[in-house]
Amino acid sequence: MLAPQYFLYLAIGPEGRSKLDLSSNPRIDAGVLLAAGFQTIYLIRPAQPLWIIENTLAKLSVASRQILPRVFWKRAIRFLEELSPGVHFSRQELAVDELVTDRMEPPDLASLFSGRCLLLGEIPELLRSNGQNLTWDPEEWLQYLYIEEKVIREAAVTYDRIGLAYCRRCGSTRQIIEDNCIFCGNTRCLTCTNCQSMGLAKSCLPLYSAPNPKRLDSKGKIEPVLSFQLTAPQSRASEQLKLFWEQDPPEFLVWAVCGAGKTEVSFGIIANALSEGARVLVAIPRKDVVQELLPRFEKAFPEIGVTGLYGGSGHRFADVPLTIATTHQCLRFYHNFDLIILDEGDAYPYQGSAMLHFAVRRSLKSDGKMVIMTATPDRNLITRATSGKMPYVTIPARPHRKPLIVPELIKRDLKIPSIPGPSLELAPIVKQFLIDIAANNRRGLIFLPTIKLINGVGELLIRWAEPHGIRGSVIHSQVKNRETVKAQLVDGAIHFLVASTVLERGITIPNLDVLVLLADNETVFDSPTLIQIAGRTGRLGEPARVVFIGKNITKAMRESKEWIIRMNEEGRRLGYLDDNQ
Repeated sequence: MLAPQYFLYLAIGPEGRSKLDLSSNPRIDAGVLLAAGFQTIYLIRPAQPLWIIENTLAKLSVASRQILPRVFWKRAIRFLEELSPGVHFSRQELAVDELVTDRMEPPDLASLFSGRCLLLGEIPELLRSNGQNLTWDPEEWLQYLYIEEKVIREAAVTYDRIGLAYCRRCGSTRQIIEDNCIFCGNTRCLTCTNCQSMGLAKSCLPLYSAPNPKRLDSKGKIEPVLSFQLTAPQSRASEQLKLFWEQDPPEFLVWAVCGAGKTEVSFGIIANALSEGARVLVAIPRKDVVQELLPRFEKAFPEIGVTGLYGGSGHRFADVPLTIATTHQCLRFYHNFDLIILDEGDAYPYQGSAMLHFAVRRSLKSDGKMVIMTATPDRNLITRATSGKMPYVTIPARPHRKPLIVPELIKRDLKIPSIPGPSLELAPIVKQFLIDIAANNRRGLIFLPTIKLINGVGELLIRWAEPHGIRGSVIHSQVKNRETVKAQLVDGAIHFLVASTVLERGITIPNLDVLVLLADNETVFDSPTLIQIAGRTGRLGEPARVVFIGKNITKAMRESKEWIIRMNEEGRRLGYLDDNQ
């Protein structure tokens, strides 16, 4: 794919009126200019990559609002030669009506771009998926939309006013490289490597975007179809969310314990928004959770178009009222949604990713509303909520009305080296943990902070446990058959897994106990992670055991325990728990 080239021009109209712009095909512009009364057009040749023309245009616009042709020639060529040394630029003066050709009536493409943010390479798929089979290069048709101000066209990667390179698509100012470009031939072309998994963003390739100001036609009152009744804490949260939709604040926090059923809590506000013709997005960091939740939303809203977007899902350009998508897919939206439900906003890869935060925020309309649902809000969210700057509601109890399992904190040096060898002696507390789960017909998860430790300690544990009739395996990000290994634990084919934090969420195993070794490694085991790990237990209301062992009792270990105790206390205070503790 060669990068499209663009001309820089100055058009002069009645009473010295001028228009300074760029075009992939000035003949298309000429028809619009002639209709607006412009008579003369001054072109700079040859055409150049988008970022060069865009940069020159910005400098000329700053230099003067009303620019004379001779000043335009001089300044434009000087700026262009700075960015394209060695290129011989020339000027051409033409009557606008000389350029006008028979206007090809463009298809109605503007609506396809509403709410989108797309690289040029993504546009053919957008057109095909909407039944458009254009005989021309899409860039020709897009020039009509650009000159009529129906789309925004920008270099995907550029420099800001202070000279800092940044990606307009993902917002990144890092991981941007300057190289000799095979698309445009320029030696100073910029490429964003931060978002390249979603398509190549370069300074010579255009990024097209357009806001979506309109709502869909309302189909009347919509009610979610539920096969169950919400619990008391769920109902309270659901009502608070529906009130939030009618009120002024732009954001709302649902602070729920692990396993509280927070997804179902969002059905009420989603139904109210859909009833008013709003576009709704449920954004989730992980693909597997999107795949899991999509059928639940389809069942809850059978009369509404629902689509699921994730890597490899296809059908990425359907315009439907309700979208369930990974946060990565938000890179392709631009001010499109009236309501966003951000589920598991604390989860990897969303948590800590400036790119994904940028993408989700940009996909929301300027007057849209966002609900953040999480079991482990960060300190900023907690501060905003508890200080009254952001409305929130807690869901401090699970549907089974049993308290969360409170972790045991054990201070002990297990003397496990960073690369454990075959001579490592396993601590008695670890061996006893395995003996207990086997004797009581339970399952176990043993967490360690690194893959080397998981493999090394895991091999020793599996070898020790086998003669005792206890079967185990290891699981981490480099294990290819993770789903099979998880299924073996769920089905009882094995008794325990030695795991990384890939299992900190998204798994429900009855009769599960959890042991975290080297829990004082705060780089991996911060308080949100430990809360999520503890939240794997007692999911069905059964008794369970959670043990955190570290050479030192860290702040994260204490905070996670205190948070769980505090949520149990709130659940009891509100009458959501059945125990008398």
